[in-house]
Amino acid sequence: MQFCRQIGLLGGQLVAIDGSKFQACEDAGITAYVPPNRGVNNHGNGTALFDRSAFTYDVDHDRYQCPAGQWLLLKQVRGTERLYAIAGDCRACPLKARCTNSQRRHLSRHAHESAFERMQQSLKARPEMMAKRRAIVEHPFGNLKQWIFGNGRFLLRQLAGAKTEMALAVQAYNLKRAIQVLGA
Repeated sequence: MQFCRQIGLLGGQLVAIDGSKFQACEDAGITAYVPPNRGVNNHGNGTALFDRSAFTYDVDHDRYQCPAGQWLLLKQVRGTERLYAIAGDCRACPLKARCTNSQRRHLSRHAHESAFERMQQSLKARPEMMAKRRAIVEHPFGNLKQWIFGNGRFLLRQLAGAKTEMALAVQAYNLKRAIQVLGA
């Protein structure tokens, strides 16, 4: 059983855990329990709009179906993100007020979305793993923020500086823990 974090050290490198890392964990036979960091559709200006769970993905045709039955087709691919949109506009749709404020609804899908979905299913199947994750994985990160970083922010700039600062902080944390466990 392995635990991961949204941002963490893997192999001495500071990395963001994303869909490709979820997929790599699965390929290596590692069961990781990480909550996907997903944004919520907050463009409703105070009204709750449909989120991605209201749309059904059709794997065979690589498209989504909206709650009104219309199809969102693949329109654009940008890196690891795939953008889907309804071919026409949504003005005549009776559910438009609950779906979008734009002329038509757009939806994005990560290239490794299926890995996100499998991760979410494994979290639902074993909710006690989040309590273990908080106790085992998040405790060192909380201690790093409080004891070593002080204010919880990196002082060095750019990714190389953040990696260096994180590596030093992890080394200092490990030394402090070793002294506490083994003595001076």
